[in-house]
Amino acid sequence: MKKAAQQLLRFKGFISPRYTQVPDALFDELMAYLSGAELKVLLYIIRRTFGFKKESDTISLRQICNGIKTREGEVLDKGTGLSLSTVQIALKGLLEKNCVITARNRSQEKGDEPTTYSLNMLSYTENRQGGLPKIGNGGYRKSVIQETDSQETVNTVNGVVKGAAARSIQQLQDLDQPKEKTAYLAQYVLDELGDQQSRKFYALVAAKIPETVIREALSAIRVDGAENPAKLFTYKMQRYALGRTCASDQPA
Repeated sequence: MKKAAQQLLRFKGFISPRYTQVPDALFDELMAYLSGAELKVLLYIIRRTFGFKKESDTISLRQICNGIKTREGEVLDKGTGLSLSTVQIALKGLLEKNCVITARNRSQEKGDEPTTYSLNMLSYTENRQGGLPKIGNGGYRKSVIQETDSQETVNTVNGVVKGAAARSIQQLQDLDQPKEKTAYLAQYVLDELGDQQSRKFYALVAAKIPETVIREALSAIRVDGAENPAKLFTYKMQRYALGRTCASDQPA
């Protein structure tokens, strides 16, 4: 008897707009080196984390294989359609390739529990320096060194940032990316921070500053639990722009 994934002959079509953020590096750098099973498992982890605006999620092997049903029997997703042994091999490969990070969970009451998964994301500092973090199989990597931005504030008026730093962002070259991606990134930042007055500023950031830098800043802000995340995000973007501007002014 064929598996459900093999029985599906005609997909009825996608519902738009509904998106899960997937890093470009998966397509540009990783996909050529991943097996089909590894790609399926990695995409499932991305769906369970970025798809629900989370940095990590606790996922059982059964869920990766077969998906999730509610107690009422409602199907939330159908998993990867892979066997347990194939999923285990795929996860081992993803760990060896440094694609994911795992944290094993155990309690006195239940013993071993489902593992927590997250993508191995570059920190802001590592991204600028081009270094890759070294991690082993299992366990979260140590937190990256965080910049002491929490006490800093910036002023905004009608979504336009005051001061020379705003001009630094405007002086950056526009990114070579479709307008749709710029609009999507701007909306993503707005959804994360909820500062409607800064909509124009977020559009400027999305057009000038790489997605990886934007995501790293938002991730660090969530971890820090800043009282005013919108102001802290603005400050981080200004610092990045000023750093790029100063670097370009240096003699060759």
